[in-house]
Amino acid sequence: MKKKGFIITIAAPSGGGKSTILNKALTKLPQVKYSISYTTRLPRGDEKDGVDYYFVTEDEFLQKKRDGFFLEFAQVHGSWYGTSKEYVQGVLESGNHVIMDIDVQGVAQVKQQGDDIVSIFVLPPNYSVLENRLHARNTDCIAQIEQRLINSKKEIDQLNEYDYLVINDDLDKAVECVVSIITVEENRVKRYVDPIEEFYKN
Repeated sequence: MKKKGFIITIAAPSGGGKSTILNKALTKLPQVKYSISYTTRLPRGDEKDGVDYYFVTEDEFLQKKRDGFFLEFAQVHGSWYGTSKEYVQGVLESGNHVIMDIDVQGVAQVKQQGDDIVSIFVLPPNYSVLENRLHARNTDCIAQIEQRLINSKKEIDQLNEYDYLVINDDLDKAVECVVSIITVEENRVKRYVDPIEEFYKN
């Protein structure tokens, strides 16, 4: 009775915790498939190619961009990020949903294309917590952290463009909130094909 799947985007400033929330939420949502982004940045820690990101050179990325390979793309913190158009379309046609961990620029691009999209923005409870989390990660130098904080203010300014806000104060509650949002969206009347007609068929 339901139409094809829809797109979910989850965005947050650096240090907002969206990756942790996303990974935990996916274990509770087998019908939601994660779209692995392509990026020109170098791997961090134990990140693996094809698992966390597809790591490519800038030349490779720009060629894919010219070829129309990406559904959305953006340059963030000096590196390129993009989402495979073919992968997203394949997931949606299969009846599943696809979730993308993308920057606010990418969300705007997807919306402009008219796709069925549910957008979620994740925020820590306040700015001080965000700043502390960035320092606690120990993955960036002071200059990089300062740049991320500057960029975070620009991203937060776009908050009103999103459908939902999740405050990441308690991780488990934030995960349940994301799961609930997706479950509610699945059951909106507009996601069914002729539900009244289908009801009376039997």
